[in-house]
Amino acid sequence: MLEVYPKSQPQKIDAASDAWVALLKQAVDACRSLRGEMNISPAQRVPLIAAGNLDELQDFAPYLKALAKLSDVEVVAELPEADAPVALAGDFKLMLKIEIDVAAEKERLGKEIGRLQGEVTKAQAKLGNAGFVERAPAAVVEQEKERLSGFSATLEKLEAQLAKLK
Repeated sequence: MLEVYPKSQPQKIDAASDAWVALLKQAVDACRSLRGEMNISPAQRVPLIAAGNLDELQDFAPYLKALAKLSDVEVVAELPEADAPVALAGDFKLMLKIEIDVAAEKERLGKEIGRLQGEVTKAQAKLGNAGFVERAPAAVVEQEKERLSGFSATLEKLEAQLAKLK
């Protein structure tokens, strides 16, 4: 309690290290979002195939393996052709190496696309209603526009995945 409060030392900040950690965070987030898209339990360890800067990926491999709960990280020059979705993190391309049941995945994607189309239709109806746009607070209208753009972006990604499976 009696010690002097620590002072910031900006000269000790390493921008290269900050960038390295930021890219690692992006890669871990991409792996986790791939898991979410494919409905893979976080407890299940699956292998990852990664393409991009080989030296950097080799450095990231042990961290990715631990933080994204992967069984293995395979670093390759180019990703193989597969039905699995690909995530981008910086200049890396990441793909979980799992066999998918194409029929079940098509059905799951179809249901999710249907749900999102319903949400998009509802949001468009709200925004198309002049009474709602005029009477609602600007923040609510803006929030509805953001929801619409988010649903539309997700819908495009899922439709691309479905097209890839056909």
